[in-house]
Order: sequence, then structure tokens, then C-alpha cells
Amino acid sequence: MRSRGIEHGEIQRIEDASVNTDPLAALKDIYLPVAPDWWPPAPGWWLLVLILMGGLYYLVRFAASYWQATRPIRAAKRIVDTLIEEERESSSDDVMLANQCNEILKRLLVVALGINHLSQASGDDWLKALDQLGECSDFSQGPGRALGEARFARDFVADRQALLGCVRRLLAKIHHSKSRQQLEARS
Repeated sequence: MRSRGIEHGEIQRIEDASVNTDPLAALKDIYLPVAPDWWPPAPGWWLLVLILMGGLYYLVRFAASYWQATRPIRAAKRIVDTLIEEERESSSDDVMLANQCNEILKRLLVVALGINHLSQASGDDWLKALDQLGECSDFSQGPGRALGEARFARDFVADRQALLGCVRRLLAKIHHSKSRQQLEARS
């Protein structure tokens, strides 16, 4: 069988070479890489999360400090609202109401907000300061005059509802940081 000259295996190779002329057919299949998963995120996402967390921290800190700074103003408003409710139910002495309103305002402005120069203010100086804070003339010329020297008169009579309204409007205009600057700018 050797005499035939070409063996059977060689014929097969020759036939395969003549039939298979496409060199790409000999390549193996391509396996695609695994799709990226959502975790762990890329460094840009980590940076974004850190920036957002820092912003949230400062926002919460700002809100908490604002809430704490406005706490005395809210408390004074609640006390005046209580006085208004009590006024509807029963009437107390005019002098006592004027003293209560004066005490609320002094505590708020001097103790809570730290406007110390108002601790010595009384009479017309006190009323002018209240007018400046309220941006009105209700205290020096209106029903708020009861908070000055007038309450010490023997025949003192106050318009109770108007006085409480003046104090309520004043409390609505008081700002925890701008009120001090407002008084210093006009002095």
C-alpha cells in the first residue's frame, strides 16, 4: 500500500485544505466579558455621594441652628397668644397686662437675643426702640404707649386688644439676628 504513493491521511488534508479556504473559520468563538455590575460604583459616583452627604450635613446643621435661634421668638409668640386667649375669656388688670407684655419683650430682646443696651431702656427710649424694631409708631404714639411710663399713672387705662395686637405685630417683625443690627444702624 505504500506503493500508491499517497496515503489516506494525506488525501484528507489536501481535500480539507482545498475546501476550507476561509482562515477565520479556524478561530474559536469570542466570549464577551461580563457586564459591569451596579456595585461597586465608579469613583465619580462615590465623589457625588460624598458631596451630597456633605451638603445634607450642612443643610441639617443650618436648619437646626436656625430652629434653635428662633426658639425664643416662637416662645414669646406662644405666650402672647396665650394672653390673647385669656383676654377673651376673662379680663385682668390693665397694669398687669402691660407689665406682662413689657416683661415678655424685655426677656426676648435683652436675654434671648442679647440686645444688652435695651436692658437700661425705659420710658420714651424703650418705646422708640420698639418702634424701630417694629418699623411703626404704634409704641410711641399708639396703643403700645402703655408699655412706657403711662402704666405707672394712677388712672391708667389701656386698650387691651390693641396693645396685644401691637405686641403680636412686633413679634412678627423681630428677627433673631437682624433686629440687633437694625437697632445699631439707627442709633
